[in-house]
Amino acid sequence: MRRRSGQRSAAREGMHHCRARLAIDIAISNVFGIGSEGLWHGKRGVRDVAEARQVAMYLAHVCCRMTLTDVGLMFGRDRTTVAHACLKVEYRRDDPSFDRALDVLGWALPTLVMRERGPAGEPTSSNDTGNQ
Repeated sequence: MRRRSGQRSAAREGMHHCRARLAIDIAISNVFGIGSEGLWHGKRGVRDVAEARQVAMYLAHVCCRMTLTDVGLMFGRDRTTVAHACLKVEYRRDDPSFDRALDVLGWALPTLVMRERGPAGEPTSSNDTGNQ
């Protein structure tokens, strides 16, 4: 019985990570004007792309409650790189407009991650599908 429960929780965690990646991709691409390919690319890229990626890593860790290791795997980076990115973002929070933008993203992102998708990819509520 434990094995099945463990498999289900691993599947839920995997689904959570997929939803987090999609929500982060959409949010960061729209807010920072960075293309999806730049955000997930293995190279550093230009400064704007690197800073947007750092914010994405921060949001994945803080808002989506992913471990540094999981965030690193998602972005193709080491957990220490993710920790460094989170620290840099925390330092930037001294800027009131940047801090407010992160507050809004931090509020919206978990909502986007927890939303379910219907058969055509459109968001649905859990009441519409009968899932709880």
